[in-house]
Amino acid sequence: MFVHMISFPLMGLTPPLFSLPWYEHVSEIFGHLVWLWSIEVIRRDLRNRISGESDPEVSLDAVSC
Repeated sequence: MFVHMISFPLMGLTPPLFSLPWYEHVSEIFGHLVWLWSIEVIRRDLRNRISGESDPEVSLDAVSC
């Protein structure tokens, strides 16, 4: 977010942060959440494939309700 909020406006690549409409801020937040979630999904998958173990916070002995 630092790049979008500070660096891009300083370089003249985007308008100043406070001149953007509200829906641009909502879109930015939603986009970052999806981006972070997808990185976590890929990280967990790669960790499980490489180590052959489940995540430490998820017990294989736990019974789902």
